[in-house]
Amino acid sequence: MHTHTALRDRVEDLVPRIREEAARTEAERRIPTEVLAALLDAGAFSLVPAAERGDREAELVELVRTVAAACGSTGWVTAAGSAVPWLLDLFPQAAWARLHDEAGDPLVAFSPEPAGRLVGPEDELVLNGQWTAVTGAANASWLLLGVRRHEVPGEPGRAGLALVPVADCELSDPVDTVGLTASGAQDVRVRGAAIPVGSWADAEHRGADLRAIGTIAAMALVGSAAGALVTHLDQSRQRLALSHGGEDALDLSPARIARAASLVDGAALVLREQATGHHDPDDQPRDPFEDQLYAVDRAVEATALVFASLRAHALDNGDPVARLWRDVRVGGYHARALITRLRALGG
Repeated sequence: MHTHTALRDRVEDLVPRIREEAARTEAERRIPTEVLAALLDAGAFSLVPAAERGDREAELVELVRTVAAACGSTGWVTAAGSAVPWLLDLFPQAAWARLHDEAGDPLVAFSPEPAGRLVGPEDELVLNGQWTAVTGAANASWLLLGVRRHEVPGEPGRAGLALVPVADCELSDPVDTVGLTASGAQDVRVRGAAIPVGSWADAEHRGADLRAIGTIAAMALVGSAAGALVTHLDQSRQRLALSHGGEDALDLSPARIARAASLVDGAALVLREQATGHHDPDDQPRDPFEDQLYAVDRAVEATALVFASLRAHALDNGDPVARLWRDVRVGGYHARALITRLRALGG
């Protein structure tokens, strides 16, 4: 078992390499195998049960922020993979046992979209369905898929999740997008897969805190926004130095940058408070999912402000700021959909 300190140190040691590989990652539309293996070995995707997590959520939001600042796709995949244990909390011990039958921690991808139909008695459940753009499916050996358990004709059925090995699924080619190009998102289709006892979770009647999943995912976008801001400032300083102080080289709008920095800091603060269990000192009721949506919107707005400051470099597809802007823009749609579905799932 990796300790939290070892996890932080190991992943932070990988960040320079992740940043160096970011252009290659986008061009090849996949996270380099060696980077993914290093994250797995570091324990970023460990399936830690609730009783042993301690402050792991707080550790993960910082790790995801750091990785996402270096590469948006790698940060988004890290967020999704590291949040899986909170979904597994919905399941009985039998599901955990199936996953731990494999050597080491397997990679698990998920989609809470209730696009599956689960029918039959408890000991003979059969799953059919199709899910779109499942993040990380290209690298996963198991999938957690949103389903509805149909028992009474004419009724929508209970919402939940099914644990399915990738071997029982049909996967499309990776989804072609303009941002988060290396997120490993694939459409998934399941036809007549048998779901063993203990591999279906009734989200409506089994308590679990799904809030953490949205917190970790939202921080991936905040991290990429922060990365875009820092990278843009570094680029501006370098151009200014090369021009010996010439104003034409200062590709920077101070008002926009100040606003962007404020938005990023505010979004990160909201998510850190959630991850550490901070309570409002005024005891005002707050919807954690609304706070997550707020953080996502602020990250998207901040990155747009930075991108608007690129001026002549805005059309350079190879520019790291433009790349992070594309990642945050596309990630915003995915994060909003995820948070909305988590709330509907009973988070």
